Amino acid sequence: MVRKTPTYEAAAMKTTLYIDSCAWNYLHDNNVDLSTELPTDQYAIRLTSEVEIEVSKIPDDKRSLKEYIQTSIHKNSITTTRVFGFLTLEPDGTPSKTQVYGGFNQGTFQSEEDRQYYASSDTKKYLIGKKPTNSGLGKNQADASLAVRATNSVIITNEEPNKSGPLRSAAQSGGKIVYLRAEVEPSGLPLGKYLASII
Repeated sequence: MVRKTPTYEAAAMKTTLYIDSCAWNYLHDNNVDLSTELPTDQYAIRLTSEVEIEVSKIPDDKRSLKEYIQTSIHKNSITTTRVFGFLTLEPDGTPSKTQVYGGFNQGTFQSEEDRQYYASSDTKKYLIGKKPTNSGLGKNQADASLAVRATNSVIITNEEPNKSGPLRSAAQSGGKIVYLRAEVEPSGLPLGKYLASII
């Protein structure tokens, strides 16, 4: 699959950027002020619905982390993107506890490129037959929701670059995956300056 360079929101020429759930821990622990590093006139920061679900499952004993995330979302106008779909059900016919789709006026239609991504054998091997995690999502489901967007957006994660999964696969295919601890930290640059140097 051909990977595209990061796109910019046409009206304001903003770089679209998605934050992985594990990245929040790093950003919090390093006191990163997103409003300084990723100003809203330059970046449109997003969460996928899958990452939003993972973030919502952070335990209450991590109060400082939860408050940091909520404050950052509010201050930086971070929004959640959803794919249009209907209620998902468990095998017994009851509604699933974890719903990732957006209904009418909440979700966008999945593009042909995205459908091809999820239909590929490379993606399926990371998703099919995996047990649900504590968030209720399947293993690698949130990572896949980010990897599919790496074709035209920047993805910030704190995963290790050599960890097998959708993000590494996306990076190897030309997707723009930024690894906080493995790339940004050794550069010695603040996050904003590091991104400016590679975009």
